[in-house]
Amino acid sequence: MGLSLPPIAFGTGSFRGLYREVPDDEAIEALHVALERGVTLIDTAPWYGAFQAEGIVGKALRGRSDFLISTKACLWSVNGEAVRGYHRDEVLWSFEGSLKRLGMAKVDVLHIHDPIEEAYALILDETYPTLAELKAQGLIGAISIGTGTLAAAQRYAAALPLDYVMLAGRYTLLDQSALPLLNELHTRGIPVWSAGIYSTGILATGSTSSAKYNYSTAPPQVVEQVRQLEHVCARHSVPLKAAAAQFVRQHPAIHTLVLGIESVVQLIDTLSTFDVSIPAEFWHDLKALNLIDPASPTPET
Repeated sequence: MGLSLPPIAFGTGSFRGLYREVPDDEAIEALHVALERGVTLIDTAPWYGAFQAEGIVGKALRGRSDFLISTKACLWSVNGEAVRGYHRDEVLWSFEGSLKRLGMAKVDVLHIHDPIEEAYALILDETYPTLAELKAQGLIGAISIGTGTLAAAQRYAAALPLDYVMLAGRYTLLDQSALPLLNELHTRGIPVWSAGIYSTGILATGSTSSAKYNYSTAPPQVVEQVRQLEHVCARHSVPLKAAAAQFVRQHPAIHTLVLGIESVVQLIDTLSTFDVSIPAEFWHDLKALNLIDPASPTPET
């Protein structure tokens, strides 16, 4: 790979609106402050903001060299609808468009965005070889997949010689279904980027009436699960958001946390969660109550 990636990446999935309309100047300011604070890896995609997020990132980074950039291919949005393309010309069209919007000649990492089961053979036969050519030409530094589907992560990671795997939402305080895959990838020496560590909202906001889970209103059973987590957090004076971030970071396979950021205030608040001291007894209680998988790595194990 030859890349030295930081442990935290600035995720731009909310640019131009996910739960709210983020003004461009607010997003750009957050990116600049992140760079000043050492968050130098920026992750974006054509899908984010229907092509607009990459343009905002490009504007923010223009004239700078103190960053690493990752974007994605094969998935984009047209009029709010998902459009996919895995053929060579579609991959190149996607990548060339990203470079143009970013105002860059190359990127450090290119992820196959949300690869689907139906395209398995095409991705192996045409998508990946196209990315391998781009890497050989020095236009991308590393090849990855980015998915929130555990089965897809398992299948493509087994079939392709990937530099990284980005997995969203499948290893959190609410969902440890990816634990066997993480253990396997660690054994194989494939670093993992973990995204969606707050389950798209509820592990950051807590069990509020408007809490989001997997981009929708949190169902009652998830809200109840979070309330149980909050009870243990209160007993040990541990913020839920800090517990959520530090739990994911503890697994040795996970190299980089991709944190969705909208503003400077949110950036500073999120970074501060890693400074919170969490007692070993807190993790012991979560396991004793079966709120997390007992086999999950935690500081006391």
